[in-house]
Amino acid sequence: MFFLGISAYYHDASVALIDSSGNLIDFKKEEWLSRVKGDKSFPRLALQELVETHQLSEKNIASITFYEKPVRAWITVLKHSVKTNPISNELTRNYFKNAWRSSMRFQLDISKYIKLKKIPLLYSDHHLSHTLSTLYYYNSFPYVSVVVDGYGDKYCTSIHHVKSNNEIINLWNSEYPNSLGLFYSAITDFLGFAVNEGEYKMMGLAAFGKPTLYEDLKKTIKFENNQLIIDTKYYDYVRRTDRSYSNLLINLLKTQPRQPDIPLEVGEKDFQIYADIASSAQKVLEELLFLILKYAHDISKENKFLFSGGVAMNSAAVSKCSKLDFIKELNIPPSPGDSGAAIGAAYYGFINKKNKNLDNFVSKNNIKNNLFPGKQKSNEDFFNLVFEKISNKEASLTKASELIAKNEILATCYGNMETGPRALGHRSLICNAHNSQLIQKLSTEIKKRNLFRPTAPVVLKENAEKYFHLKKSLMNCYLHMAATATPKDEVLDNIKGVVHIDNSSRVQICDENLLLGKILMNLKKFNIEMIANTSFNISSDPMVYDKEDAFLAIERMNIKYLLTETGLYLRKNEIH
Repeated sequence: MFFLGISAYYHDASVALIDSSGNLIDFKKEEWLSRVKGDKSFPRLALQELVETHQLSEKNIASITFYEKPVRAWITVLKHSVKTNPISNELTRNYFKNAWRSSMRFQLDISKYIKLKKIPLLYSDHHLSHTLSTLYYYNSFPYVSVVVDGYGDKYCTSIHHVKSNNEIINLWNSEYPNSLGLFYSAITDFLGFAVNEGEYKMMGLAAFGKPTLYEDLKKTIKFENNQLIIDTKYYDYVRRTDRSYSNLLINLLKTQPRQPDIPLEVGEKDFQIYADIASSAQKVLEELLFLILKYAHDISKENKFLFSGGVAMNSAAVSKCSKLDFIKELNIPPSPGDSGAAIGAAYYGFINKKNKNLDNFVSKNNIKNNLFPGKQKSNEDFFNLVFEKISNKEASLTKASELIAKNEILATCYGNMETGPRALGHRSLICNAHNSQLIQKLSTEIKKRNLFRPTAPVVLKENAEKYFHLKKSLMNCYLHMAATATPKDEVLDNIKGVVHIDNSSRVQICDENLLLGKILMNLKKFNIEMIANTSFNISSDPMVYDKEDAFLAIERMNIKYLLTETGLYLRKNEIH
């Protein structure tokens, strides 16, 4: 029997599938198939692929769980808008008008693809889905779970005491509109980046600035008397649908919002003021997180933390939080945002069905040994038209290592995709991390990215402490780029290309059994101990999903080499 979890309608729609033994056997984001970045629509393409791949039907699906409670999600924002705005308000009218386009149509949408007559349809609390998406990978109880996101069916921040799979107690919540995630998204919007997509760009930009507006921004949101309180006079997400900040915030920041179509490049006009705004907002976020985590520790008495929600993707903040003396472990799932909540929803169905037998259950799909679940079809029939196979499967990693040593850039489209938002080797662009000029070419010329966005280093565990100051509390996070680390002074000159301007790196410590780990093992003979790694996509596109996507991306990005699970390929127009 299978347990299906679904996240949809807000952003990053996805589906997850857990089997009767509790194994995560598949996970797909809708954007991978639709090619619409951050696709929030009902994940029909992802669902259809799961149904076909695993022969899903009412005969073998034990439950289907949606990641939030739709009616409560719709009513919460509407009630607040009606209470605080005129009935003619744009946001109020939009919620009434689009009610049937919201998650309240979930049952209707899924019934188009799966017969529901014999399948229980379950609804998990949004923040419980986040908590369970983290708990799935970590089973050494007890924990305190902290979820910080924009908004999810009533709450924006929550604290749960996780004593076991069977005992998860909600201790505290911050209700809409008091949201640390929506605060950060509003500043993201002000800086001209897309909400729910551009927050990571703002985090990268923050490293180039100074928190000169910190004192001003912290007046707009605070944590007092154990409550998170936002001054909505400054934030129009409670009034409008077209922007998240108000004119008062514009006056406060003494700068006009950046228009998205105007380039933002290091050294150009207004770059520094926008970097300072990003830096100020980043500092506000970090200091409020410190207070929320301290409160979670105080009321739970736990020092092992689960951390999820969209804000948990802020790897710079995660690293700062790890320095708090009351935190022994800070554990983050591979996909802490809404897409990963589909895994928590599927797990909700599993633990409800298996309630009596969960005491000794430990997930086999922990962080270390499974970051790439699924059964993905691979069609390479057309490759002979555009590629020359220069190495078979057995020799491909050796050949790939030789090319990296010669300062070539390789693309990978290898087996199943990464669960989370960060490329961990299966959909990556990789090169020698000791060549900073090559990394700049990869980032700006090939990826078409801004200079203020960093490229990540990958290193074997045996060499990680040679290059970086690592936090014991974050060791799980380093396995999937969930935290940054500071490079050691004596090696800095050798890895400058993967070190951000704030002297941090979003490091991936790679197991030698994973693809990049095997390549690093082969690179030892060339005295190369680190690979530079970034996602295989042009900036602002979804990551490459299948071989057809890989071909199109290679043509657009002018890449020579592609590594797949069947071998190493060279574009024919590169053959001389």
